Amino acid sequence: MTTKRLAAVLLALAACCVVAACTNPAPAAPSPSSTVATPVAPTPEDPPPQPEETGAKADNEKEETAMDQLYVADAARYRGTVASIDADIAGGLMYRLTAFPGSGLPEQLMIVFTGDSKTSFPQDTIQEGDHLEVFYQPVEGETCGLTCYEVIAANRLLPAEGVYYNGILVEQDSLEDGTVDLVMVPQDTPMESWGDPMKQFVFHTGPDTQFYTSAGDLKEGALLNIYHKGIATRSLPPQGVALEVRLLESGA
Repeated sequence: MTTKRLAAVLLALAACCVVAACTNPAPAAPSPSSTVATPVAPTPEDPPPQPEETGAKADNEKEETAMDQLYVADAARYRGTVASIDADIAGGLMYRLTAFPGSGLPEQLMIVFTGDSKTSFPQDTIQEGDHLEVFYQPVEGETCGLTCYEVIAANRLLPAEGVYYNGILVEQDSLEDGTVDLVMVPQDTPMESWGDPMKQFVFHTGPDTQFYTSAGDLKEGALLNIYHKGIATRSLPPQGVALEVRLLESGA
């Protein structure tokens, strides 16, 4: 082999080595997505979501609110405390209700419940001392053996002494919205104590307040019977909302 041919062969071999090196790149570094993630347990601040409860337990928790009060338009209404419960001649129960003094209602009312009577509470829980509001109508047929009335609908109220107030009007404040606040003291309060906040009670009136008396009767010293919501503020004097206002008959 001549020197020229030997040089040509060596040059060819060198070129092949260079080409081979260029066609074999270095291994690629692992991408971030190829790393293995370590599971993280949920912290107490971020608890895993819980499925919503259904069924009887969930339904019971939703039924904690009181039943709606019933109302019957154009029916006679009476509020009274159950004074006695007796059997009627038909084999059912007859209830004698007595009204709060000064409420303007008859002294007592005899009532019976029928299969058509509606109540906003379990009827079989009625007991002596309960304060009821009843919408009623005359009984058809012989039931009581005396004058009694059939209940159309009934509600159980707060105790009568908690929703009725008999007292003396010591001041009347007229407000910008046209309503008035009635400042009251108990009916046996002597005049020298009328200004004592410890004895006073302020009743707010509004569009829902029924006045069974004229504006001229609402003057200082007037005796009033007030039916109210039975809720009072803890202020001095306490304040509540009057639902009905009427003159208190002497002797009540």
